[in-house]
Amino acid sequence: MLAFHIGSPVGRRVAEPVLAVLAVLSTVEVVTESVILFERVPGSFWFPVTILVPGLLALSVLVGVLAHGIRFGSTVLGTGDRTQPGDTAASHILASVVLGTLAVFTLWWAVASLSVHYLADTGGVSPSIWALLFGGILGALVLARDVFVRLFPEGPLSRLSGRSAE
Repeated sequence: MLAFHIGSPVGRRVAEPVLAVLAVLSTVEVVTESVILFERVPGSFWFPVTILVPGLLALSVLVGVLAHGIRFGSTVLGTGDRTQPGDTAASHILASVVLGTLAVFTLWWAVASLSVHYLADTGGVSPSIWALLFGGILGALVLARDVFVRLFPEGPLSRLSGRSAE
């Protein structure tokens, strides 16, 4: 039987902020038409890199949202000992809903961009700009969420009521 662990492993905790920064930088680079990040990337690799980064970020966020949903569900149902600080905080639940929705849109446009670019025989406009824009917004929100979770591990209301993680 396969062991399947949906948690927050160290690899995803490190990779997600790196992907978020790359997504934001690539979006800024494309929108402002400046050379920030991809000045040395050959033209044949530019498109896959700028689409795969938001797509991988969206996948990572969706795994995190799914893990949060499972932990929240086990907390509500009282089954299991999987909870982490702040799982039931309204701000963490709202962040999961918003980031999950945006991650679905980003992943949708990344897959559509790759399929149009590599599989479609017809010409036309690639939906890659949408994947890049949604990926940049997702990256900025992921970075903001990480800062927010560092400041308020159990949610901002826990500070007001006097509870703390210690």
